[in-house]
Amino acid sequence: MKVNPQQLAFLSTFLKRRSGVVIDQSKAYLVEARLLPVLRQRGIPDFETLVEKVRGSREPALEKDVLNAMLTHETSFFRDRSPFETLKRILPDLLKRRAVARHLVIWSAAASSGQEAYSLAMLLNEHFREAIAGWSVRILATDFSEPVLARAREGLYSDLEVARGLPVELRDKYFVRLQGKWSIAHECRRYVEFRQMNLLDPWQGVPPCDIVFLRNVLIYFDVPTRAALLAKMRVTIRPDGSLFLGGAETMLGVCDTYERLDGVGCSYYRPRSAPVAKRP
Repeated sequence: MKVNPQQLAFLSTFLKRRSGVVIDQSKAYLVEARLLPVLRQRGIPDFETLVEKVRGSREPALEKDVLNAMLTHETSFFRDRSPFETLKRILPDLLKRRAVARHLVIWSAAASSGQEAYSLAMLLNEHFREAIAGWSVRILATDFSEPVLARAREGLYSDLEVARGLPVELRDKYFVRLQGKWSIAHECRRYVEFRQMNLLDPWQGVPPCDIVFLRNVLIYFDVPTRAALLAKMRVTIRPDGSLFLGGAETMLGVCDTYERLDGVGCSYYRPRSAPVAKRP
């Protein structure tokens, strides 16, 4: 079953309008692979019927299923490692600056099924347990998709999922076997709060953040949407906080209100004290 160019154009516009994510005609195979299970599950005979139903806006549950299916949810524990190594290096100074308030907020802004947020929790437990004892520590983990957040809240992972990026010693220390899977321990769960959130919507309830992981998100947006998100992020991150993007992402040509800093095998960003003046 194939999606034709007109149907793909409609679905692409629908996805862009609702989530900001951009896909082009070259991704027809991806749209087909992700939406075919939705068609089968709902007994929809073809993409033409699917488009008619979505265009009619009479089935909100179907619209959510289509959006959730089309979005990318690729993740793994300690993905790309370099940002986590960098965080280990910069956290001691940050914790000294927060020693009076004893409050730390980390935002995993595209949490998917939870591996990134739980990796952050494991890092805190492994390397900063004594330093943050008695602190208010909050890892806010948000994602567009409620189904993947439900998986994240459950905190159960297959053998394959824990084998991707998770050292065996951390698996044995912070997970227990449950129902044939691996269940994340309470000492990591206690820090993490999962919440459904569309980054295009107003960021209600997001507190000032010390660390933000916005990794492998901007690559799915067009330049104006990237610029708008980074502008919103600049007033959300504390002046001495840090923003981590994905390894293939950059602010060049998009935003000039952040300072780029060298990390351990990667770069990270900090809001500039004042916007850079544009040359006439």
